[in-house]
Amino acid sequence: MEDDNKHIGMERTVKAGPRNKATSESWVKTRRAGNFFLRTLPQDGKGNWMVSGLLAGGIVFFILFFFRPFGLSTYPGNMFVVSLIYAGVSFVLTVAYGWLVFKPWVRHALSWRVWHQCVSILLLLSLVSIVNLVVDMILFKSTLSLFRLFAYVYATVLIGIPITLTIVALDYQKRLRSRLATLLQKDTTAQAGRTITFHDTSVRSDDLTLPMADFLYAEAQKNFVDIYFLHDGHVEHRQLRATLASVLTDASDKSIFQCHRSFIVNLNQIRSAHGNSNGYQLTVGDEHHVVPVSRSYVAKLRSFVG
Repeated sequence: MEDDNKHIGMERTVKAGPRNKATSESWVKTRRAGNFFLRTLPQDGKGNWMVSGLLAGGIVFFILFFFRPFGLSTYPGNMFVVSLIYAGVSFVLTVAYGWLVFKPWVRHALSWRVWHQCVSILLLLSLVSIVNLVVDMILFKSTLSLFRLFAYVYATVLIGIPITLTIVALDYQKRLRSRLATLLQKDTTAQAGRTITFHDTSVRSDDLTLPMADFLYAEAQKNFVDIYFLHDGHVEHRQLRATLASVLTDASDKSIFQCHRSFIVNLNQIRSAHGNSNGYQLTVGDEHHVVPVSRSYVAKLRSFVG
């Protein structure tokens, strides 16, 4: 009997395994999505709300004139004029919202994040839908009801959610590419003619001295640090008994930065940079040497190079 109970317990465990794994994966995805909405999305104050208004008006005109939703397909009048009126309303509301709501909101927010951007766009879309309902009442002499109001807002928000997420994601990636471009701005003159000595704390005390401009990056390996540098145009490395903190102290240069708990990098030696919302990948020396920038160091790196 005891063996049978053990067998049944094992079966339950096996059967529950995939379910628990699926639940765990779902939780990880949900957590990642939540982390994305909490990420900072700094605003530089240079947004052109006239252009945004023209874009919003153009989209409204295109949708109404060519697709004719909300029963407009049966309208016998001039659809060009009607679509133009709605587009004009959307243009005015977008520009006014940008200056009277969005910009003051950004100024007073301690840290503008992705969720702020999403909520602000959805609020604008809801405002446009409500005002367009009023325009609809004027043009078509229709009556106002809570059902119609809810239907307008619901349809607008339902359509606006994927549009909002797409706009915010594209904006986030655009700013990410801009930050990566900043990383590639080199200042090699500051390191020209200077040397750097990395101290080895082992018994042999085999210190490493090299031109600062040839230093690429360092990687911590438990009680040792691997130093990567250029020699006759090729990447070489030496292992020293040291800590990453001591190597960073030896470097003592504004272009040498700790980008990961196990890496420091010479920003003047970055050949290319790639990244996403989780961090950056920096190629240094040649295509075979890639240094990670962990997400926890990204904000510090932006301020470091800025």
